[in-house]
Amino acid sequence: MSEADNVPRTPGRHGTYEVWFLTFTDPASGTGYWIRSTLKTSPDGARSAGAWFARFDRADPSRMVGIHVRTREATVAADAFEVEVGATVMRSGHAAGAVAGGGHDASWDLVYATGGPTFAILPEAIARSSFVSTHSVSPNPATRISGSVRVDDHVVALRDVPAHQGHVFGTRHAERWAWASCSDFLGADAAIEAVTAKARRGPFATPYATFVGVRWQGTWIRFARVARRPDFDLGSWRVDLESRRYRLTGRVEAPARDLIRARYEDPDGRARSCHNSEVASCRLALFERRPGGLEELGLLESRGTTHAEWAGLTPARTVEHAFVEADA
Repeated sequence: MSEADNVPRTPGRHGTYEVWFLTFTDPASGTGYWIRSTLKTSPDGARSAGAWFARFDRADPSRMVGIHVRTREATVAADAFEVEVGATVMRSGHAAGAVAGGGHDASWDLVYATGGPTFAILPEAIARSSFVSTHSVSPNPATRISGSVRVDDHVVALRDVPAHQGHVFGTRHAERWAWASCSDFLGADAAIEAVTAKARRGPFATPYATFVGVRWQGTWIRFARVARRPDFDLGSWRVDLESRRYRLTGRVEAPARDLIRARYEDPDGRARSCHNSEVASCRLALFERRPGGLEELGLLESRGTTHAEWAGLTPARTVEHAFVEADA
């Protein structure tokens, strides 16, 4: 259940990082939001934390705001989901806080439904492997959020808005990856979470491993593939996967103007550049194999309500928006 899978996995362990996040897009205003709490312990034991907030606006990208407050003030419950970083808190069913930087200030007070089953994007056998340096679970992959978000003098009231709450932890980020999630499709009651990534083991780079889960009619359908070449580029991801019974094909997209750049750091300080959008779109067709061939089960289409990111070792010059770094 969500509470157990949000309990910290790496507190105090040298050379680890841990992240809890909320993503949601308000269909009424067209604005998307990204809230994160992060902890990091360097190989020599130095601890640091971060409180992150971003607002996305497809209608007016000039209103995009990204703030990352760096601090050493963090309190984490050992046996429950309660993470306080600076002036922010994330706990089971509740997120609240305030950040300021770059001439902007933001605050939020949100509640969301919990108690459903966790979705783990990696198959259990792979997640337990010693080769995996980053683990990702979604304790609340398709929840609903209510409350309010304020950016400067603008307040958005939210009621029963589709949202995703996730938990990531490990020792090292992948070298390059794409990720997407959505539970707000046009005319379809479904959810999807997808990741494709390349990692490094010493001097060797792994192939791209892709894992996708589609919740259709209450059941998660899984897809997996390994390939030497990526099927994504900045702001675009071509999805074409098959299992014995199903096929999923389509695209996830976000133009550069709807992306915001964030700097992620490994525990040893090595950086990744993540280009994120909470107002991405997708169009995915789900098919089932039947005696006469493939039959379409449904079209999963979102317009500005998909959460997605594209990341690698270098920042993309075409992405103009970036998180402002501020110290508490």
